[in-house]
Amino acid sequence: MGDKMKILGSLPLMHQPGEKWTYGLNTDLLGYVIEVVSGMSLDEFFRKKIFDPLGMKDTYFYLPKEKRDRLATLYSEDSTKHIIKDGETYELNGTIYVNYPNMNGTYYSGGGGLSSTAYDYSIFMQMLLNGGEYNGKRILSRTSIRMMTSNQIGDLDFGDDKFGLGFGIVTERGAAKTPVSPGTFSWGGMFSSSYWIDPKEKIIAQFFLQQFPNSHGDIHEKFKALVYQAINN
Repeated sequence: MGDKMKILGSLPLMHQPGEKWTYGLNTDLLGYVIEVVSGMSLDEFFRKKIFDPLGMKDTYFYLPKEKRDRLATLYSEDSTKHIIKDGETYELNGTIYVNYPNMNGTYYSGGGGLSSTAYDYSIFMQMLLNGGEYNGKRILSRTSIRMMTSNQIGDLDFGDDKFGLGFGIVTERGAAKTPVSPGTFSWGGMFSSSYWIDPKEKIIAQFFLQQFPNSHGDIHEKFKALVYQAINN
């Protein structure tokens, strides 16, 4: 990963920091910084500092051979928007991507390289909701959690909401259009997965669909409505 990040470092900025908000490879770069500072690969660092302490036993950059048959099937859409089973590869912006979790590799992408289970990720989410601690193991300080879940883009336009350090942050304005509370932090994955953590209501929730592309994005909001309807009954 270091070679790729050094190439990235030689490229010109798209704009000055703080001028605009751009989705990019910043988290991949952070992963490389962790490798340099810790002296460990990102895979080893995550295992020792996060996964093992939390008991996350099914989270990997590349799946072990004995677990590869458990990888969820990826679905797609045909020209009429009907769901079909995808193959071992998928295309995005003209580039063909291989089903990388089911292979061996050493490129540990901090921005999108992990595969996990709903159970493992729920543990990680509960740690965040708990202010950085889970089952007596402190992973992050409360100050770190506060900074991660606070507006870090100032007055830059991000629609009704804002962006923290790795999470979208729901504002009062955003909460007026959705059942989640102000201060809820969330994000989603490429294959139609999404999650959110609502500190006010003490909720962690995940929605996994395993589909790309997906023309029915409104299903996520319907799922949120059902969750809050259930807890308020």
